[in-house]
Amino acid sequence: MPSIRRYPVTKRRTGREIFDMETYGAKRHSLALVEDGNVNLNGEFRPEDPKQRAAVLTINNAFVGPLPQPSRMVSGTRRRSTVVMDSPAEITRRASVLQQEGRDNEAFNDDEESDRDDDDNVPDLPTLLLSPRKISAVKGSRKISVGYDPTEVVPSKLNYEAHADDHHVRPTLEDLRVEKQPTEDNVVRNTGNESKLKRGNLGWIRGVVLWSILNLWGVMLFLRMSWMNAQAGMGLFLLIVLLGTVIALLTSLSTSAISTNGEVGVGGTYYMISRSLGPQFGAAIGVIFSLANAISVALNIQGFADVIRGLLAEHNLRMVDSLNDIRIIGIITLVALTGFTFFGMEIAAKLQIVFFVIISASILNIIIGSIIPPSVADQAKGFVGYSNALFVENFYPAFQKDQFGENSFMSVFGVFFPSVTGILAGTSITGDLRDPSGAIPKGTICAILFTTISYIVVGWCSAAVTLRHASGDVQDLWMGNLTACQSGNPSVYDASTACKQGSVNNMEIVEVVGHFRPLILAGIFSSTLSTALGCINFAPKIFQALCRDNIFPFIHIFGKGYGKTDEPYRAYGLVMIIAVVFLIPSDLNFISNVVSNCFLLTYALVNYATFDAAFSKSPGWRPTFKYYNKWLSLFTALACFILMFFLDWMSAVITSGLAFVLWIFVYYRKPQVNWGTSSQANSYRSALTDMLHLLKIEDHVKNFRPQILLLSGLPCTRPALVYVANSITRGAGLLVCGHVSGKSVKERGIMSQESYRWLRRRKIRAFYDFVATKSTAEGIRALIQTSGLGKMRPNIIMMGFLNSWRTCNESTVEEYVGAIHEAFDANLGVIILCIKEGFDISNAINFEKLVLENADESRTMESTVDISAVHAAAPLEVRNDITDPILLERIAAAQRFLPAKKKHMAGHISIWWLYDDGGLTILIPYLMAQRGIWSHCPIKLYCLAGKDPVAAQNEMLSLLAKFRITVQEVIPIDLDTPPSPLSVTWFHDMIGVLRDREPMPKRKMSGLPVIKDSDLFDFGHRTLRQIRLRELLLEHSKADSCLNVVTMPLPKTSQSSTFFLSVLHSLTDSLPPTLLIRGSQENVLTYYC
Repeated sequence: MPSIRRYPVTKRRTGREIFDMETYGAKRHSLALVEDGNVNLNGEFRPEDPKQRAAVLTINNAFVGPLPQPSRMVSGTRRRSTVVMDSPAEITRRASVLQQEGRDNEAFNDDEESDRDDDDNVPDLPTLLLSPRKISAVKGSRKISVGYDPTEVVPSKLNYEAHADDHHVRPTLEDLRVEKQPTEDNVVRNTGNESKLKRGNLGWIRGVVLWSILNLWGVMLFLRMSWMNAQAGMGLFLLIVLLGTVIALLTSLSTSAISTNGEVGVGGTYYMISRSLGPQFGAAIGVIFSLANAISVALNIQGFADVIRGLLAEHNLRMVDSLNDIRIIGIITLVALTGFTFFGMEIAAKLQIVFFVIISASILNIIIGSIIPPSVADQAKGFVGYSNALFVENFYPAFQKDQFGENSFMSVFGVFFPSVTGILAGTSITGDLRDPSGAIPKGTICAILFTTISYIVVGWCSAAVTLRHASGDVQDLWMGNLTACQSGNPSVYDASTACKQGSVNNMEIVEVVGHFRPLILAGIFSSTLSTALGCINFAPKIFQALCRDNIFPFIHIFGKGYGKTDEPYRAYGLVMIIAVVFLIPSDLNFISNVVSNCFLLTYALVNYATFDAAFSKSPGWRPTFKYYNKWLSLFTALACFILMFFLDWMSAVITSGLAFVLWIFVYYRKPQVNWGTSSQANSYRSALTDMLHLLKIEDHVKNFRPQILLLSGLPCTRPALVYVANSITRGAGLLVCGHVSGKSVKERGIMSQESYRWLRRRKIRAFYDFVATKSTAEGIRALIQTSGLGKMRPNIIMMGFLNSWRTCNESTVEEYVGAIHEAFDANLGVIILCIKEGFDISNAINFEKLVLENADESRTMESTVDISAVHAAAPLEVRNDITDPILLERIAAAQRFLPAKKKHMAGHISIWWLYDDGGLTILIPYLMAQRGIWSHCPIKLYCLAGKDPVAAQNEMLSLLAKFRITVQEVIPIDLDTPPSPLSVTWFHDMIGVLRDREPMPKRKMSGLPVIKDSDLFDFGHRTLRQIRLRELLLEHSKADSCLNVVTMPLPKTSQSSTFFLSVLHSLTDSLPPTLLIRGSQENVLTYYC
């Protein structure tokens, strides 16, 4: 054991910090003294202590320089999509990556550089030992294991919070692997678009229980409970209360599940629905729920003003007239209540405590008053006290017509249900709660149970001691005719002869039962004002959260908050205006039904959101509240939706229609938000389920559709190739843009993201597949073997023709033809697109413009609702200073094939179906001619004449008729006629420069492609037929054809790649765009039903 320098007692730290202790000799040891999980710097190292001796850490017994300082950084999680795309630095970086890849991609390039071993200069281990302090500068230092890196951060909740300043970041994998400190441009960004919330101080009692109880305790508690018992009877009234409670309780269970599945942000119900079901449902409910709360302010204040107006009338007092008195009192009350909200939730919460005490005292007054024997005057009004006979009589229903019209079970239930529509009160002020996830479940459930008991107690106490009908005259009481005014026919109501007292006729009967009327009036005032005060607080905060998400245009001004508590003063003003507007009408019965249905629709979506999240089986669905069931949530959602139409079908239609219009608007506007909704999880789950189900389905020729692996590289660099491939699949078949790159796989994210955005802007439904490899052949082989999933795999490989086949490196030619052989070995069809201009426009692309327009995709494409703008063709992002004629021709060629272009191609599609490859040669052009730029092009078909041209023509027409493919004309051709000497001379001149007959094969030694004489001897007869085919192509398909489709000759294994390309060149040179197609010899067409 080497001797150790003793460190003085200095301090104690916790965490993973370690330090170096000097040793005598050539070696050093990195040591950490660990006691009970903490690093102890308060003592000396004692070799005899086994715990401290076990804590000594050695790194290959070699000192590798001073260890990095431990990281003090905490972080959010990775989210690449949150990078600010408008940042000039980010745009330049992405453009540089695309430009370097687009211009330096080694796939089929002319220059082939030899692979370099980057590790040749890495010193071996003894060298490192001789110069340990230079290890950080050595390129291969990552190969030496140093254990856990002290620059890594420890797990902490701060690592997973969203921070507005975004300063808290964890090092990237690259930072840790190359041992460098993270920089501002190379950090792991936060997830989500939520800022760290500034929570309030309200607990679950003051913040949820009190607000929910007071919002549930509406004016119905004092004015309609007795009436409901009189109509439905005490038995059915109990059923009505329990039914409403069950709906409210099941909804609260769903709310509790959502609220405990992570931290709930500002916005309450809107926040939960939008983050669960997406911005479409969230925005619709955000507007409807905010509007419902704003109208509820007017409804409750009008109830308060109506009671005040009645009191004034009792004393023969008035300000203007009955209607205007209600308006004046209502506006004054509204301004006063709004003034309280300007002081923040703390003041409002204290005021709610006062209201709670007053209402509780009023309920207690009713209970005590029902026990006190009534006076004679009270008996004349129907309050007669407890008796068994009265209890039995009032227990059973007695539905009858009254001043409100016909009554039934559903009408009574409709009157009661608004009393359970306040269960989301505590959820609506999540920003003011200290712990929403813990407060919402227990607070909401406790409030529902407490108010349910209070409803039953108040209803039964008043119903058990009051008659349904009473005249109110003491003389009738003495004469035993107290109920003589009751009509014998319950379906007939005459206001002139009907009883004026009793629980059916007197809505204020609880004032008689409670004896002390001022306390009952105080309870009525408190119930109306507390609900109004709650809605004044809820509506602006919900609307503020909606405005801050920028889902709707022009409303962001209402999202601004003021003060330390972020109060939405502007939204308060908007709510006041809405409340004043709805205070003006005198009859708000219909509006109250609309408000009730707004709450029901909200409850339905809360329950459905829980079901949808649980049904998606997403790993992110981990609520701590376990007392819910997804099927009960679905049942409750359906029950709430059906109940809307039972209560009032007209208001249900209006509410549902408004929600649908808002949903449609947001759906087409497509706001750029990513909230990890259950809809996204269900999309993945549905796709996975369909893919697995597809594996069980046997392939059939009738269901064949082209599934293309397109060797395009970066799609933006070869747009013409991508456009033509898209005209084949048209979103009905699989299209994979394959990209073989010699660059690092680290840039895959940027290239994939930009490629998908480029494709989306052109409405091209395609996938992008990236393979990083040093060999193009290996990359293509990997794409063929790995592209697709399950049955969704390519059955065709498509590529552009190698126009530089005569001047490029011979290995490039071998790789190109090798890709065709690989496709045939994998039983794939092959399509080669030939256009004389070529495809690659990477040198003409303005990559910074491309990245910037991709970043503006939401504003230029997805955010618009204008259909003409959606289907407009996106132009190519090319520079304005292009002078190279070749590039200009390629750009013009790509523009001709642009999708969504209104101008169609002119001319024929000429199909040269010479050999039966399963029908792919005719199926592909038929699909292209169905729609798009080729849809106005008639088809001409050329077939081999054989010995009898007429018979061959009739047989082909019959076959096409069975295939249900219509062509304009079928033309037999003769390939047995020898080609003209001029054509043969042209072919020999073309390949002449490729034949190296010198004793020293200079062309072979320089790496250029060469055609051997053996190719001409072995394939001379076939070559003559192909030269003859070129003559016919020039004769029939050069002048009036816009597209040629030719059955591609097969490359032979004994044939040189260069010679094969010379044959393909002869079939396409000086001709319109040509598709060389060869199927896999399996049927892709059938004429059986």
